[in-house]
Amino acid sequence: MDTIILTKRQAVELYGSEDCKKHFAKYGKFTNRDIEKSLIKEMRRYYHSVKIVKPEKGRGYVYEFIGKKNVVTPKEDGRINNGAWSIPYTKNMDIMVVSVLEQGFVNDTAQSLSKWAVVFGSITPAEYELLQSRYNEYIRSQHLQDLKDNKIILEGEDRILDDFTYTVKENINQLAGTLNRMKKLEIIEYYPVYKGHLKDTNETINLQEDTVKQILTLRRNLMEQYDVGDWYLNTFKNSPKTRAYNEAWSAGLAQVTDEKGDVLGLDYYYVVYAIILKARKKKIIRYLEKYSKEAIERFKQNNELFLTDNKAFYHKERHDYVVKEAQGKESKFLSEKTKTCTLDENLQEVYGTETLTKTYYNLRENFTFDEGYYSLYFDRLYAERIKKLQEHYGYTFK
Repeated sequence: MDTIILTKRQAVELYGSEDCKKHFAKYGKFTNRDIEKSLIKEMRRYYHSVKIVKPEKGRGYVYEFIGKKNVVTPKEDGRINNGAWSIPYTKNMDIMVVSVLEQGFVNDTAQSLSKWAVVFGSITPAEYELLQSRYNEYIRSQHLQDLKDNKIILEGEDRILDDFTYTVKENINQLAGTLNRMKKLEIIEYYPVYKGHLKDTNETINLQEDTVKQILTLRRNLMEQYDVGDWYLNTFKNSPKTRAYNEAWSAGLAQVTDEKGDVLGLDYYYVVYAIILKARKKKIIRYLEKYSKEAIERFKQNNELFLTDNKAFYHKERHDYVVKEAQGKESKFLSEKTKTCTLDENLQEVYGTETLTKTYYNLRENFTFDEGYYSLYFDRLYAERIKKLQEHYGYTFK
């Protein structure tokens, strides 16, 4: 039987639920064993054996897959869609993807996921531009000035724009989950194409498999070396660890070689995705019937009206989800917390225990850095600002 090795990051991208992806993006590893167990259980639906093993090179553990199954094992309750849509509105995203591909509203067969998200209608062009501003300080500063001119945010609150941009990035991750699910069920063909930019010649080239492996290995090793993940790098852009990582990344990327062993001189790389509708219409209808047979009847009777209603429902639910998540984040910041302290030997004798647990609350005087940003939490304005940003950049439904 064939053996395949995937890093934990790659496995999460391919098989992880939304909660799993969010957890791994934040911590760069599994801090909750139940989440990893669920991931392994999911992967065993596709392979006869899935094991956690030590790689030949590197410090972290990887997954070893042996023997891909000819037929995917159903979930325990026998329902194909059980757990498929951990966030309800993502099932409406499936319909948006299929409708765009089926009607041929695609000019480019390979483009970035964020561009696909605009094509499918899951994000707006303004949200797409916001994603690009993560790599262009000038564009970001223009967005910030526009938001301040429109009284959506105030001076000193710049950091909340990064928080909102992260919610847009989450939307892209949800699209990736939708595409992976549809690929597994053979509704679409979906595969990555890696591109690299040559600094000296300003050329963009397709990267061969060996070069891609070098890049992904470099990235994984540097993240382990500097103890950072995507979430940390995006959240703490000016921290010493992030600066050190970025410097090492740039130096390492510039030394990556092509299949002949020649140094390419890359200054950045990116991934575009080719997406092609594979299934015939009858199979698509059967797939969509998992939502509601009644809804699919409306689809058959008035295709255009059904798709318009579906898109409106998607954006209404997406808006409510973003606001609810922000409210939860605000409440969590202000809620009671616990801290466990290990006592020295003398105090252990006094208290008769090795540890003491105390409760506390976040206090305004302890957050003098980014004071304007943290004031949003203490003044209970954080969720309100996120709501305004969602309505400014996305679709608004009353």
